[in-house]
Amino acid sequence: MNYLKDLLAKLLLAACMVGGAATAGAAPLYNITIDTATLGGGQAYLGLYFLGLANAAPATATVSNLAGAFSGISQLTGSVTGAPPGPVVFSNAGGGGELVRAVTLGGLLSFDVGFTLGAGDAGTTFGWALFDDSRYLGADGDLGTVSLWPGAAPGAMFVVDNISALSHVRAVPEPSSVLLMLAGMLCLMAHARRRR
Repeated sequence: MNYLKDLLAKLLLAACMVGGAATAGAAPLYNITIDTATLGGGQAYLGLYFLGLANAAPATATVSNLAGAFSGISQLTGSVTGAPPGPVVFSNAGGGGELVRAVTLGGLLSFDVGFTLGAGDAGTTFGWALFDDSRYLGADGDLGTVSLWPGAAPGAMFVVDNISALSHVRAVPEPSSVLLMLAGMLCLMAHARRRR
């Protein structure tokens, strides 16, 4: 009977490890914050874009929880659907799309972005920038980008380039990843306790 319990515990542990490995290869979710306090007050624009070459692997970027001192209506161009605070779904079909929204500077802006990525060779880029009527703010262009590379190894499929100190990017663990990790730890603890 102990042999059967031990075998079941090992099988459960293996299932958790396989499930965790599969989840680790999934597209990550990122939380992006932009601190505009050092830029003073005034009006500016937040731009979010998702651009791919004509032969890019099919991909989407889903922006949600868009928060900050926004005003007016978002201007959407290209392959973008939805409305802030989200979800707003960008597709790279037809070259991609862009969202521009007016914002009052002096506080925090934030949003979450997650991706889907199909098979292919050519990549797509998601980026964010702040600008006023004459120039970019906080950087000479984008504040940051996430490049999607479908042909890369699992750890290199999503490359974050946080260009400006105003911008902060944090990977958000999927709830299923956390549950799998907890289940695996419980299995290890139960297995270790039985061996004593």
